[in-house]
Amino acid sequence: MNKRIVGYGITSLLAAVAVLETWIFFFMETKRRARAIRLHWYATMTFIFLLGVVYVWRKVSTLFVSRKGFSFKSLARIASLTVLVMALSCLWLGWAFVNNEPLVINTAASYCLGFTIFLATSFAAVDMAAWCIHSLALRSRKRQSATLKTLLSLLLALIMTASGIWTVSQVEVKLVVLPVKGLHPRLNGTTVVQLSDIHLGPFNGKSALNELVGRVNRLKPDLVLITGDLVDSTVSNLREAVTPLRDLKPKHGVYFSTGNHEYYTGDVDSWIEELPRHGVTPLINQRVCLFGEEKHGCSGGLYLAGLEDIETRRVNYGAHSMDLHAALSGRAEGVPTIVMAHQPWAAVEAVMWEDVRLVLSGHTHAGQFLPMTGLVYLFNPFFAGLYQPQPGVFVYVSAGSLYVLIPYRHFFGPEITLFNLVSSV
Repeated sequence: MNKRIVGYGITSLLAAVAVLETWIFFFMETKRRARAIRLHWYATMTFIFLLGVVYVWRKVSTLFVSRKGFSFKSLARIASLTVLVMALSCLWLGWAFVNNEPLVINTAASYCLGFTIFLATSFAAVDMAAWCIHSLALRSRKRQSATLKTLLSLLLALIMTASGIWTVSQVEVKLVVLPVKGLHPRLNGTTVVQLSDIHLGPFNGKSALNELVGRVNRLKPDLVLITGDLVDSTVSNLREAVTPLRDLKPKHGVYFSTGNHEYYTGDVDSWIEELPRHGVTPLINQRVCLFGEEKHGCSGGLYLAGLEDIETRRVNYGAHSMDLHAALSGRAEGVPTIVMAHQPWAAVEAVMWEDVRLVLSGHTHAGQFLPMTGLVYLFNPFFAGLYQPQPGVFVYVSAGSLYVLIPYRHFFGPEITLFNLVSSV
């Protein structure tokens, strides 16, 4: 009887969740839906983080058991618990407190979350290694000391933390010389800067953007292209934080395409209206003719197209939906086209169109940090860097110009990508 009651309870809960999900994704008003989806994602991630926090606490707390009343071990226990609570609250602090610059509490929570993730990863790796060693009877006389395993895991987590902090501080300018079939000879040497995944909001602020802008201006590019996930909050929260965009000085303009995070803000339409005030032209399933004249079939120039994020196909954001036909139909034959498409899955579709020579994407952050690197690699058709899916057709996936949520990176640092376009037969 008890099992039957539990079964009915679980079934009822799942049915209620299914009804709620259906209402959110198909019937809720657009702005509220975007925020509800973000809330849904935050709740899911918080539950996952909670499992990790409990796992880490059970491991770490064994080191700080004191039988002598209040002591150093008691302080260490309190400090450990504080770090874990801060880690668990990181997403919600980021939702609640957004300013032109990250608040100290947001920054502290993001560092705590990263360290907790590395601790959980280290404990899991050491436990797995210990199990393998024991199973292979390489040390069959006795099981490994729990304290030794905990200390080894802490050391590994500290190494991951230190390397992550160092790597995230190394913003690299990556030069990519790109042969472009059909590029007019007078456009030889045209330079294009790609910025992606800046994530202005609770964890990256105005000063970080200002530093990026300064570095881009020193490159003196012809074009600057921002391929999505520029912001993580509303216009009202970040209007001042985006003002450094006005200082970008490319010779032929700054263009922007949306990423999934613009829709998560619930304020994507306001951002599309706001960015031109800062010298940035959004391309929303649109294209422009550069270095040529549209009325003459863009002769001697090239097309630049920008797509809405592909997530707009899966989730109803009102009138928003990625539309390759709107962006790419009706182009003059033989004129090379650059496409801004935030997610690599959109690039898979864009490269199938005639005369598309380069698709610029981001989104993956090159995995950003362990253990996400392997998962991101497995679940994306293009991971990071330059790909050539067809002869004369290229896809470039930026590792991101800053970071998202936690200020750590492994293997791939932030990047500003500088393309030098050269004519190719």
